[in-house]
Amino acid sequence: MNTGGRTGLSGETPGREMYCQPGMAAGEGDHYADRYWNDLPRVVSHLSRRASGDPDQWWMDYLKRRYATPPFSRALVIACGNGWVERELYDRRIASHFDAFDSEPAYLEEARRLAGGRAIDYYQAEFTDFRVQEEHYDLVINVAALHHARRLYETVQRIANSMTEDGLFVNWDYVGPSRNQYSNRHLALMTQVNLGLPMRFRSPYPLRFTIRNVVESDPTEAAHSSEIRRAVGQYFDIVEWKDLGGGIAYQILWNNISHYECDDPEAAAILERLLVLDEEYTRTGRVRSLFAFVVARRRSGRSGLRARYCRYVKEPVRETFSRVLMRDVYVHDILHRYGFL
Repeated sequence: MNTGGRTGLSGETPGREMYCQPGMAAGEGDHYADRYWNDLPRVVSHLSRRASGDPDQWWMDYLKRRYATPPFSRALVIACGNGWVERELYDRRIASHFDAFDSEPAYLEEARRLAGGRAIDYYQAEFTDFRVQEEHYDLVINVAALHHARRLYETVQRIANSMTEDGLFVNWDYVGPSRNQYSNRHLALMTQVNLGLPMRFRSPYPLRFTIRNVVESDPTEAAHSSEIRRAVGQYFDIVEWKDLGGGIAYQILWNNISHYECDDPEAAAILERLLVLDEEYTRTGRVRSLFAFVVARRRSGRSGLRARYCRYVKEPVRETFSRVLMRDVYVHDILHRYGFL
């Protein structure tokens, strides 16, 4: 199960080829194989409105209009995958030069090939060892990658250290429950909505996978996603935090979008119903928002006591225990459920 991964909310929606083949299976072992709600143009309009206030203005265009005129000087894209994010940002003249890193050589090879003549430099690195040149970037972009960071607080601190004093951090990511462990109440609401749909539109997949399923599929998936807001807030001043929802529609539509891609009035009505319920349930607090669009500025001065505790005590201890226990997923499940991991 993937909460967004390289695609998720970050899927390369513009120009992505669509199919009307019912019954597509979930992808295995490929971040770009699964299909997500934002592969649907109507969902893209929905997310655009929630991020920018305009259903016709994607967040990148909003970023350009609001913050990047004139362009930033040097930007970093973290965990860039096949490079689609920095290519789109570069083509919008959001920054004059981009650096980007990823841990997968195959993705980097594809990214370099597709970069063409753009001013984009790539290198291989993990979250915990990417190059940090003090006060080097005036823009850092995360698109659906930070929720994979096992050492979340360390990664966010490294991002902050790499930025200029007035640098901007832009985050478009899954910020929902870690390991996709939705509460029982949340699961009950999703199940109620799913069972209320006509049979052909219902999700055939579990709406909450077990931690064992999640960890065995990808040990980094949504590792500490529920703490992203806290981690970012410890090193950055939030300029904008836009909740994008997803608490109902995202999971029901995961690898379940083929019927909605066809020219089908019933499908269009069902999709609209899902999005309306999703927004209503998020607004009223019945479910939490799973995704967020965040713009933040680097905070000057020394980090607070809470930030230092999370970075230098809580996180190292937690990750040491997690590494030891990972093979015993049942123990890992219990410790995670009670907040120890």
